[in-house]
Amino acid sequence: MNTHPSDELALGPVSKRKPSTAMNLSLFLPGLGQVYCGALGRGLLHLCAITALIAVVVFLLSTQSAPPKTIFITFAILTIIPTAYSAWDARRMALASREDYRLKDYNCLSVYVALIFLTLPLLTGLAFSVRENFLHIFAMSGSSMSPTFDEGDRIFVRKDSYLDRQPEHNDLVAFLNPANRRQTWVKRVIALPGDVLEIKAGIVHLNGAAIKEVSGVQLDKINLSPMTIPDHHCYVLGDNRANSRDSRQIGPVPMIALVGKAVSWR
Repeated sequence: MNTHPSDELALGPVSKRKPSTAMNLSLFLPGLGQVYCGALGRGLLHLCAITALIAVVVFLLSTQSAPPKTIFITFAILTIIPTAYSAWDARRMALASREDYRLKDYNCLSVYVALIFLTLPLLTGLAFSVRENFLHIFAMSGSSMSPTFDEGDRIFVRKDSYLDRQPEHNDLVAFLNPANRRQTWVKRVIALPGDVLEIKAGIVHLNGAAIKEVSGVQLDKINLSPMTIPDHHCYVLGDNRANSRDSRQIGPVPMIALVGKAVSWR
């Protein structure tokens, strides 16, 4: 029995599904390759699943005190594997599709673009949320923290570190320069509220006793008269004392100015 031309038009034109196209679409956006192969529900399931997984992974990892390297590796594993599976599944569906596959109403560029533009804002929002609330990356400038951090080093700042607690002695903290809040500085916490601080020929004394400096700290010969650190403030110094502008010049740093705890990639 011959198919009437009007019936063929109603069913949609014939267009064999290409495995490479299906795979690449799902690599770009998981689920898009499945939609391309005519499985709208399956494609939306893949898309929703990977988006939800990314959201959960970002939330869980960002609230843990794991090193940034561990966070990034875990995030990569838990997102790359589902994406690779989605691409493999889309390729398999394309290979299994019939030669006379007829295009569905949603097999068009406008639908593919719409799915992309509906998803990208969500993923962008997740990335922005991480940057604003959990983990921020910026480049170190100057040599005030050498050899701990050198100029150009990428610094990872955990913004959630001091939400419910104050820093500890020797913490590396990022804070907004009270004199210019557009500048973010990284220094080491030396003294906390209530501590009595004194510096004698470069040797830091805390509550009457010389402290044990962290390995690598480069001392100078500066003196500082005894002072008590006020409430809600901390006293910070650079690790390269002779080339550091810190609390010796700007005074104790208000806790409210702390951006978070600075950590290395390791």
